[in-house]
Amino acid sequence: MLTLVESLSLAGDRTKQNDDAHGYSARAAGRAWVIDGATDLHDAPLSHCASDAGWIAHMANHSLHGWTLGDRRAAVRAASRACASAFADLLNGRSIAPWQSPIASLLMLYEKAAGDIEGIDLGDCRAFALDADGVAHAIGGPGDAGDNEAKLAARQTDSGQPLLRRTNTLEMLRGLRASINQPGGAHWTFGVDPRCADHARTWALKLARPAHLLLCTDGFSALVDRYRAYDATGLVRAALDKGLQELGRELRAIEAADAAGAKHPRFKPNDDATAVLLRLT
Repeated sequence: MLTLVESLSLAGDRTKQNDDAHGYSARAAGRAWVIDGATDLHDAPLSHCASDAGWIAHMANHSLHGWTLGDRRAAVRAASRACASAFADLLNGRSIAPWQSPIASLLMLYEKAAGDIEGIDLGDCRAFALDADGVAHAIGGPGDAGDNEAKLAARQTDSGQPLLRRTNTLEMLRGLRASINQPGGAHWTFGVDPRCADHARTWALKLARPAHLLLCTDGFSALVDRYRAYDATGLVRAALDKGLQELGRELRAIEAADAAGAKHPRFKPNDDATAVLLRLT
């Protein structure tokens, strides 16, 4: 049985919306997911929400709450189709630049009837697992994503300004965003093109019980992938021993001590950070 232990979602900036979303359902054998809307690179959202990033994250979240056990890709495709239809209605025939199309990272998993865990992901959300034999797993979109972002962030020449006022940085980020979810392209994440489901990574875990799994958006997995404060084993154990609230405080303390990004170059001082802790028995 896959059950919810605890969840946490911290806004990166308390003056703005949280663009993460997460969910858990006890239907059938249990399933859970985390979603991280990619920060808007335009001033005014195209949706009716505070940000298009938040809009797509919560639209996908709503769709996944209706997910019944079955084809993982079908669940992602259905969520993308729902977002695509709603977004087309919002645009009402207006054309937009490719970099304005809302995207998100997504990771979801469920317990199969046989007891194994199966999952699927797009983007850079992560999952860490620790089983009864002490075997740890790190799953989900590239573990070097934090390093790659750091390399890009270190090249900024205008980092002293708010993100949407950094002309050079925005030009770079918009170019990168425009290359995502393009036919024939190498980089896909969740978005309003249902073909994204065909490019999602699928995986399975066989865990000795009792086991624990920690699903994270990259703002939280930064404790492992960017700041190296923990490894996969240590992070799951810390979540059990200390709780997610304490890990959230540790995360923000690391970032506050390096607010200018001198040690850990990044585009924002703090990112939205979401985690879901599960127990498999």
